[in-house]
Amino acid sequence: MGRLQQLIQAQIVFLNDVLYFSFKKHVFTGKVTKGGLIWKCTWQKPGEDAVPVFSSASSIENQRFVRTFESLTDWTETCIQECLDEYHTRYSSWKRVRHQRTEKPMEILFKHLQKKKMHKNSPAHTNTKHILLYEQIAAHAHHIEEQNQRLDEWVKWYTDKFPSQPLPVAPVETPPDSAADPHDEAQAQPFVLTSDTGQYMVLHRMHEVAPPECVSWLQRNGPDNWQNMLKKLPTTVEFEPLTGPADNASSKQFVHDFFAHNSL
Repeated sequence: MGRLQQLIQAQIVFLNDVLYFSFKKHVFTGKVTKGGLIWKCTWQKPGEDAVPVFSSASSIENQRFVRTFESLTDWTETCIQECLDEYHTRYSSWKRVRHQRTEKPMEILFKHLQKKKMHKNSPAHTNTKHILLYEQIAAHAHHIEEQNQRLDEWVKWYTDKFPSQPLPVAPVETPPDSAADPHDEAQAQPFVLTSDTGQYMVLHRMHEVAPPECVSWLQRNGPDNWQNMLKKLPTTVEFEPLTGPADNASSKQFVHDFFAHNSL
């Protein structure tokens, strides 16, 4: 079953929802229909109104036919190639196409669906569960940092405006984390970059922060070229105590999936 159909069945995406993406200031839209297909597409050139595309109905052996697209990749590549005559373009469809009603990239909606299914204990889902959990941890950590920053800004504003008055609410004191003291050399752990766990940490971090074009370029060049790049770097790197999946099996699986599937 396709990803889009899974989102429809989970009632995250609904029939007639609008999807859209832009390429070189050209905006394309399409509507979701039954079976996870995309149809009723439009094309908006820069500075012009949107016009329908791929909408001409025809018949084949007396059967009605209208053009639909089975996947985001099929849809985006067809729009870019047939409308703009742009070829040899690797477009990250699930990262670039957005869901108009929620204004979220389709990749975010699909990851949300995966999180809802994380109660499954199938071994095939183990690596996916790890990645999704770490992304969720990162999201919560980011939220906490934002809240702390806003609290600090409020404290500064209050003390500047009322310098002689105590804070109306006592500040929350965070106890020091002695287990992760950055000055304790014994807490640091060396990782060989060419090991499974070392490659996992580097690739996963790149996948989080690097532009999609860089990640796609690395995936296209394959694991052999990646190994040659690592040989030019120092053999070990010091990390703080690792809280992620340090076991070789899950790390090796992530590295394999990274180069085997460009949609990661």
